[in-house]
Amino acid sequence: MNLNLEIIEMPERLRKWAEQQEEHQARHIGTHIDVYYTSTIEESLKECRGVVIDIREIKEIGCKVMEGVQIQKGDFVIFRTGYMEKFGYGSREYLDIENSPHMTDELVDYLIGGGVKFIGIDLHGIQHGKDHKKIDQYTEAKGTYVVENITNLDKIPDIVNLRLNWDQLEGATAVPVRIAAINI
Repeated sequence: MNLNLEIIEMPERLRKWAEQQEEHQARHIGTHIDVYYTSTIEESLKECRGVVIDIREIKEIGCKVMEGVQIQKGDFVIFRTGYMEKFGYGSREYLDIENSPHMTDELVDYLIGGGVKFIGIDLHGIQHGKDHKKIDQYTEAKGTYVVENITNLDKIPDIVNLRLNWDQLEGATAVPVRIAAINI
């Protein structure tokens, strides 16, 4: 059985925001991979093991959340904050950079050091404000990509095989991606 993580409609406030942005920035909506330095992501990364970590009610996502979690080189580690489920994509609460969860630099380095290829989250970023773009660029320079705005994390197991589908866009800083959980 295949379970596809659904595509959701863009809220009007995000649509208006996107219309006011330069083309490369406007692509940072919906589920996407942040890419600043790469024009092509390796095709071999389109299938991988996914590890979903439930971190609802945690505001600062640090290394402690990894206790007891086994990661492997090439994994896609996804953090379920619950913000997508609780507030809905694009809501004021969802986009609240002051109060929404954020990942520590130490955890990012731990994941990169473990050979993780994708760090995913059901939120608008793993860090926010002035640190958002900086951490996305940092991870990419180390060979790891950030995937934002992931839906339906409540419908898949903690360990799952994933298939990713994207089309490279020359000059884009965000690549829309569709993620499917396979063989559940």
